[in-house]
Amino acid sequence: MTRHPILAATLAATTILSAGLPVAAQAASSERGGAQEAAVPSGGIVYVPPSRGAPQGRIGGSTRGPAGGLPSLEVLAPDHAGLTASPQPTLLWYLGAPAKGPIEIVVDTAEMSGRPPLLDVTLQRPSPGINAIDLVQHKVRLEPGRLYRWSVAMQVDPTQRSGDVLASGMIAYQPAATPAVDRKAPAATAASQLAAQGYWYDALAVLSRAIARQPGDAGLRDLRANLLEQVGLREPAAYDRAGRRE
Repeated sequence: MTRHPILAATLAATTILSAGLPVAAQAASSERGGAQEAAVPSGGIVYVPPSRGAPQGRIGGSTRGPAGGLPSLEVLAPDHAGLTASPQPTLLWYLGAPAKGPIEIVVDTAEMSGRPPLLDVTLQRPSPGINAIDLVQHKVRLEPGRLYRWSVAMQVDPTQRSGDVLASGMIAYQPAATPAVDRKAPAATAASQLAAQGYWYDALAVLSRAIARQPGDAGLRDLRANLLEQVGLREPAAYDRAGRRE
């Protein structure tokens, strides 16, 4: 696979992540159902980013495609290298309207290694809204302490890939020294603990799995919207807040 032309320059300037990022919580998912999943922790969910020495790197899809009524595209990632405690995390992204062409999802190391990406899949017509890709299903594993860039690109014209609507973010797998989240805790509690310890991707995935089980749960959607707003993802947050009223 040839690297996407928009990402190539960004990747060329990025190296392996330093080992100085904080170690925190083990990824957790709730096994409980019902109202317990939407129990809001006292003080709500607050995301505490890792060291601000972490590389910056989110590219917003709404600014990368040509004009003309194309849907917005966002990776649900912070504006810096976000952490996961899992070698096979779930990555979430947002599509603002029906796609105008195929969607390509790529996970690659952040440095220019010359090797093929870890993941390169194409979806023909994904649904608008918040979508997920589970690296477990694709047998992709991240290496600890290494920086990865993942991207979602909508192909407007397959012969002119520079015109894609593109969004990308960064992720690093940082294993936890000890589990810090009770796997039997309600989803909201687990997400709050993970976010407080810097594990953005895991906190978001816990909430999203709970929402998939209970899509009409307004409390869960509020919590996810609040988490998204904390890193400037306003349109996906608005989608969640609208969904809670449906």
